[in-house]
Amino acid sequence: MENSENMRHTLSHVLAAAVQELYPTTKFGIGPAIENGFYYDIDFGDTKISDADLPKIEKKMQGIIARNLPMTKRIVSKDEALNWARKNKQIYKVELIEELPDGEDISFYDLSDIFTDLCKGPHVNNTSEIGAFKLVRVAGAYWRGDEKREMLTRIYGVAFPTEEELQDYLKRQEEAKARDHRKLGKELDLFCFSDLVGSGLPLFTPRGTTLRDLLNDFTQSYRLARGYKKVCIPHIANVDLYKTSGHYEKFPEMLQFVSQESGDHLAIKPVSCPHHSQIFASSPRSYKDLPIKYLETTMVYRDERKGELGGLSRVRSITQDDSHVFCTEEQVGDIFGELIESAKDLYKKIDMKLKLRLSFRDDGDGYIGTPEMWEKAQTAIKKMADKFEMDYFIGEGEAAMYGPKMDFMAVDALGREWQLATVQLDYAMPARFHLEYTDVDGSKKTPIMIHCALIGSIERFMSVYLEHTAGWLPMWCAPENVRILTVNDQIADYVGKITDILNNTKLSDPLPNNKIRYTIDESADSLGKKIRRAASMKIPCVIIAGPRDVEENTVSVRLRDKEEKVKLSDLADYIKGL
Repeated sequence: MENSENMRHTLSHVLAAAVQELYPTTKFGIGPAIENGFYYDIDFGDTKISDADLPKIEKKMQGIIARNLPMTKRIVSKDEALNWARKNKQIYKVELIEELPDGEDISFYDLSDIFTDLCKGPHVNNTSEIGAFKLVRVAGAYWRGDEKREMLTRIYGVAFPTEEELQDYLKRQEEAKARDHRKLGKELDLFCFSDLVGSGLPLFTPRGTTLRDLLNDFTQSYRLARGYKKVCIPHIANVDLYKTSGHYEKFPEMLQFVSQESGDHLAIKPVSCPHHSQIFASSPRSYKDLPIKYLETTMVYRDERKGELGGLSRVRSITQDDSHVFCTEEQVGDIFGELIESAKDLYKKIDMKLKLRLSFRDDGDGYIGTPEMWEKAQTAIKKMADKFEMDYFIGEGEAAMYGPKMDFMAVDALGREWQLATVQLDYAMPARFHLEYTDVDGSKKTPIMIHCALIGSIERFMSVYLEHTAGWLPMWCAPENVRILTVNDQIADYVGKITDILNNTKLSDPLPNNKIRYTIDESADSLGKKIRRAASMKIPCVIIAGPRDVEENTVSVRLRDKEEKVKLSDLADYIKGL
């Protein structure tokens, strides 16, 4: 892995060297190695660069690599570095160097005598060690991620030790493009966006809303079966609520306003846990009442940067399948156990493998609660992962601000990992809100709070699941799971018999009493056109009926991968088995 990263980092320098030869007046920003590849941020001045220019740049890079040039590290003083940057009119490098501490040695890397760059490294020793690569796209990138700064051109490349690995990666990327949920969402009429409504604020069509509701019923069914009770909270609150919880300083993207009527300083909720804490605080609580389990699917809002928004993957309106448990320390293990088993079963039913990340804090200051609280909570989380014999890795710096968590990483059909389900242990927030219950000895104790979402954001989950299934949603959650196609208009009575069966048939797994959602295509179009139209909408079950079916008391059932005759008397059982 280290050798691959060194190779990718060196390729960013080779890219810059090629660009410098082709466009001598360019100025360079930064060029790091990234997962699967590399990029370089470049100021081309008035020259416009597009994807059409990449083959030319790539050819120049291949020529440089073929010369087997050495990469040599060189240490210079800050003054020498500044003189180099100013002499070569590299204004972005000047800015970077000026911010370095005085008296500190600065490293440069020389690609033979053709290109020199400010860089910490590491790199390969010689370009002969570089494997297979390809430049893949051009994008815009603000200098240092600041929307008020210069817009640079970012050139991305991918690289692997062998040509076979590169081609496998490119093939997977092409498949990912075909599965892009934004493309599928439009084709399947699930959601749309409007400039008038705003970026990152998806609008769900009737079909998309059906899918959302079914996914929500699915995830919440696990907790309803475990005694969770539904609650409902408003979408705004006094800012003081979030000051007490700690979110006010930790969520700079919180949307705030002052009421013109009352003068109250309000915020649109970025989270729901502080609200739920106040439902707990509304009545005296005894140890006999615990655990208290609240459940709510609710929308929260974050003012994300426009450049970070993308389809349903990153939105400003986030619908969470949220739940919060208030319990004693002795009850934590059982609560976690229920939620872990629920997550494992849920993702097994939708055919996605799970990996587990224990998300712990790092040494940063973006957390609330004492170090002792954190040590206690992280130890408890690790013990529970061991107890349930789950393979896991520890992600330092991935914790929520109020406590460590178990993050379930779902693996999709293309092998990509997505953080979706999460169970979080929180000692800090109950203490900040002075929540308490009366223990068996009459003393006042602070409950422990457990946060959980089994699919996380419904929007993000939809994006992942659409791509995982390539839009071929299973029967239970397909917005339209059956379409009836008629060969001609002379079989209306027979279609009535089919619809009677569908109206009285329920899908059983994973949602009991899930009704059949069907339409009838009685248009004058040819049967072939009707079939193509149903396939384009990825309808999982298509029933075809014609005069011969009336005579034989059968229907043709067309699935994604096969078509077969089914007796009308067997149709209900056949559909239940899909």
